[in-house]
Amino acid sequence: MWKGRGFPPFLIDCMPGKMMNASPHMKLSALLLVCLCGLVRPVCAADSGDAVALDEVVVTATRTRIELADAPAAVTVVHARDIDNKNVSRLGDVLDRVPGLYLQNGALGQSQGTSGTSGMSLRGIDQNKMLILLDGQPIQDASSGKVNWRVPFVADIERVEVVPGAFSSLYGSNAIGGVINIITKQPDRHEFTAKVQKGWGDASGEDASLYFRDRLGDDLGIVAGIGYQNRASFVNDFVVRTPVAGAAGTTVSGAQAITTRDGARAYLVGDKGATPWNSANAAARLSYSLNADDKIHGGFSYQQTSQGYTRYNSYLSNAAGAAVSSGTLGINGQRVALIETNFVNNSPLFESAARYFAGYDGTIGDACLLKIDVAKIQRAYSFTQSGAAATWNGGAGTLTDTPNDGLDGSVQLSFPLGARHFLVTGLALHRETVNQRIYALASWRDPGALTALNNGYDGNSSMVSVFAQDEVSVAEPLKVYLGARWDSWRTSGANFQNTAPAGSRGYAARGAGALSPKFSAVYQPSSTTTLRASFGRSFRAPTNLDMYATSTINGLITQGDPNLQPERGSTWEIGGEVRFANNSRLGATYYDTRLSNLIYLKQVTPLVLSQRINAGKAGVRGIELTAAASLASWLDLDASYAWVDSAMLENSADPLSVGKRLTDSPKNIAGVGLEMHRGPYSGSLNARYVSHIFLTARNTDVVEGVPTSYDAHTMVNAKLGYQFAKGVKGAVAINNLFDTRAYSFFLLPRRNMTAEIVFSL
Repeated sequence: MWKGRGFPPFLIDCMPGKMMNASPHMKLSALLLVCLCGLVRPVCAADSGDAVALDEVVVTATRTRIELADAPAAVTVVHARDIDNKNVSRLGDVLDRVPGLYLQNGALGQSQGTSGTSGMSLRGIDQNKMLILLDGQPIQDASSGKVNWRVPFVADIERVEVVPGAFSSLYGSNAIGGVINIITKQPDRHEFTAKVQKGWGDASGEDASLYFRDRLGDDLGIVAGIGYQNRASFVNDFVVRTPVAGAAGTTVSGAQAITTRDGARAYLVGDKGATPWNSANAAARLSYSLNADDKIHGGFSYQQTSQGYTRYNSYLSNAAGAAVSSGTLGINGQRVALIETNFVNNSPLFESAARYFAGYDGTIGDACLLKIDVAKIQRAYSFTQSGAAATWNGGAGTLTDTPNDGLDGSVQLSFPLGARHFLVTGLALHRETVNQRIYALASWRDPGALTALNNGYDGNSSMVSVFAQDEVSVAEPLKVYLGARWDSWRTSGANFQNTAPAGSRGYAARGAGALSPKFSAVYQPSSTTTLRASFGRSFRAPTNLDMYATSTINGLITQGDPNLQPERGSTWEIGGEVRFANNSRLGATYYDTRLSNLIYLKQVTPLVLSQRINAGKAGVRGIELTAAASLASWLDLDASYAWVDSAMLENSADPLSVGKRLTDSPKNIAGVGLEMHRGPYSGSLNARYVSHIFLTARNTDVVEGVPTSYDAHTMVNAKLGYQFAKGVKGAVAINNLFDTRAYSFFLLPRRNMTAEIVFSL
């Protein structure tokens, strides 16, 4: 981590004298600094006489409606228009404009098809320590804590509010790194859209959606929509084998000499084919206004994804020219062992989520706001895995079936207390269950060919919470937020194994409590300037997977620990924003987070048995810079830079990881975007740079450009739209405009194109 005083390294490296030999991320940093220093005119609205646009309203940072300038955090808002102006396959694709946010396998949702589930980090904090909400309710998986970015129906999204920092004081578990709240459209106006999209290259496939919302009379609102995506996918997963000791076997040709991501000698011998997939969404929602102030609402949404496979490709051939996919081989005189399952993808895969929700928004008396919400989500998740002796066509394997569900409810009361205080208080309940079963299959290609139940686990976790926050208007330019939440966490579970060594064990209910306080101050010395400072504590309860699951992959057994304790975090930050004429603005934030009780894998028996334990302490600090400017009446610029300095400070499970960067935590993230609206034309041009990322805790994976590496890369995407007539619009998008070849574990999509037509009424 950076220990010195003065300028941080990224600013020194971006100084003019150093730019001739600068790396790509330094050049992007310099471009951002140009935006900060030159493109935004340093003229305050108060001095120029120009009006600054009224600030928009956000809800996530305080759980109440508040102007963005008053929010006690550096909130980023992604609007429906931002989604429309980009080529979006899943929600995560549009989050690339969020400072400091990294989405693994982003790449417009094409990479590795699957469910849309990806690793993510915000300000260096991984996704498991972030809270993802849909209309204020959690949507993360009850087993692993991950989120499927395809669950929200993109056509139904009004905006996404990304609130970085410690927010367990309002939201409880998982909100160590921040909160992402996906807010759907309200049925407050008429909208009907029909959209058809066709893709070529690595985006080959079709999309179609219908979406309708309207207000019928003064009381009843309705929303309904369906969507479907179909992708041919592309080859992005490769077979790499390292030579082993011993005499060379059958001589083969066609192998490509490379290294592993750790630098060991290896050979690229084939690929696993493509993984075509399809995804479907449906949403329906009703709202009814009881009077001018009170409303009830409810609805249902459903999403499912299925993934298939195409045949693998072996690049090896023997002396007779026949393809080779197994055996003891000789490559450049070295012994290489190969079995056909090395070429096999774990497919087919199926995932679905059915969500039911209802709520009430109203008033009590003249000034007290009451909000009641309840949501239930039921998920299915299953995939097959081939056994070591299987072939691509079939053979013994396993089916992992992990149904899980979550139930959430909250009651919130917000009211003024005197002239200077506004209180937000509430109760919340969260409950999640998971019942995983792993079956033996006669043929791993047939999920219905069950022969026996091998093992499984059951997990039940719940959280009962009470929270309060006082917004204090200390003086005209100063607001202070004082908040705290108490969470009572309880869990119980069991696991069993019917294969040797057979056995079962149940774990009695246990629990822990967590107090999460937070202090924030917002100071506005003028109408164009906002300064913020905060300190908060947060926590993350271990998942059911962490505690109760036992898995075996390639002979390595990983055990959960039913006695795991919650992970903890504390964060302080300081920053602010200056707004100028013509909707221009500059922002900067410095933050420092300390993590403790982190859950890591301990090697109990090397290459045989690992166990999850509370073992780690880590530190993350960084700087975020943001800029926006209206370059012309028809052209807007948005830019950001994030410098993330992370390090493992203590880890008894793996002492060699101490002092190394955290995994899934890029050191530099930079982005620049242009958005254009002129006459019938609209468009966007975006560039995003992400520096090298480590997958291994010891940071041994330093090689780039090889399968399973995490490469530093810059992606440039463009989209151009044209309004043919009222209600008819077309667009063409080119992704990876400069055809960058890079890996984010899987190979990212190369240059590809999509075209769309949208009809609206």
